[in-house]
Amino acid sequence: MKSGALSGVVLAMLWASPAPAPAPAQPLPATPPPAAASGPTTATSAPDVPDNLKVAQDVTRRLKIDVMINGKGPFDFIIDTGSDRTVISRELAAQLGLPAGPSVTMHETIGVDEVPTVIIDHLQFGARSLDHIQAPAVGAADLGAMGLLGIDALHDLHIVMDFKTLRLTASASRPEPYDPDAIVIRGRSRYGQLILVDAEIRGVPVSVVMDTGSDLSVGNTALLKLLTGRTKTEGARQQAVMISVTGRRRAVDLETIDEARIGGLSVRHLPLGFDELPIFDRFGLTRQPAMLLGMDVLSQCKRISVDFRRREAVFTLN
Repeated sequence: MKSGALSGVVLAMLWASPAPAPAPAQPLPATPPPAAASGPTTATSAPDVPDNLKVAQDVTRRLKIDVMINGKGPFDFIIDTGSDRTVISRELAAQLGLPAGPSVTMHETIGVDEVPTVIIDHLQFGARSLDHIQAPAVGAADLGAMGLLGIDALHDLHIVMDFKTLRLTASASRPEPYDPDAIVIRGRSRYGQLILVDAEIRGVPVSVVMDTGSDLSVGNTALLKLLTGRTKTEGARQQAVMISVTGRRRAVDLETIDEARIGGLSVRHLPLGFDELPIFDRFGLTRQPAMLLGMDVLSQCKRISVDFRRREAVFTLN
């Protein structure tokens, strides 16, 4: 394995649960069942032969893949490792005449909203299919696509995202083949999301959440204090606006980080947003340095593989 260097408006992650709003938070489970948050979704077994699919990048560098809904399509869905739910646009749901499901309380990066769901009988991408999905339905303009493909569709797969060839390979969970040019980072699971723990800045451990649904990396105020000695950005020259899938907007201050290390990966000159976002509290990451790792960093790799079942991410730079 070897280290390498990367140089360097946001759609936020989301989590959903049945409405009304949930009871006061209980201690976080170590590894909750990934499908539990998505209702009675059922999926075919992961393919034994890797499924090699073409993807495209939108203007914010996020990856889009063709998805079939109830045998119709294809429709472009964003691959979102930061969302535990597959989400569909209201416009597409209306076009397809999808029946209404129960409302859910959606926990987003920057807030909480109650949204309706629709029932998708059958969703397919490549050889992978899922049945009876209760999908939150929100506006296409805020999604930036016809939908998001969340962890409920990916949790038992080994996903390889190749940014040079714009291909996505999906197979059953498995060890990544050894590559001397690759950097392997392991982590833990919380609410189905992969939290990488082999990361540090200035010798201090930093928890990193991979979010392919966001084009900006964002740190919490504990990380800001580690880097600058301050808990708030004062006189920031730049700001970015985070936009949630329900249309919420929140400005975050930007600081340029000279260097951070995630496993053996050296990230240099990184514009990093800072704010005490609600999602850090949901993950129990308010007191320790933490950050969401977005596509501004991820897309500069040659290839990234993610295996949620193995709690592992592999970065290939060259």
